Amino acid sequence: YRHTRRFGLAEPGIRLRAIDPAARYREAGTGQIHHGAILLTHGLVPDLPPDDYASTLVHLTREEP
Repeated sequence: YRHTRRFGLAEPGIRLRAIDPAARYREAGTGQIHHGAILLTHGLVPDLPPDDYASTLVHLTREEP
């Protein structure tokens, strides 16, 4: 969740740990594919409403090659 909105600044990504950098992960809610290396270095930027203390749940599933 986000505590407060930071005006004029880009939302920081949430860096995930214990992710295989060579794998791909599918987001269950949107079907979007994320690369493990990007999740480790840049993080995941969830689509949050503009309110303070906004939150969401993101379910990622590892894709098999």
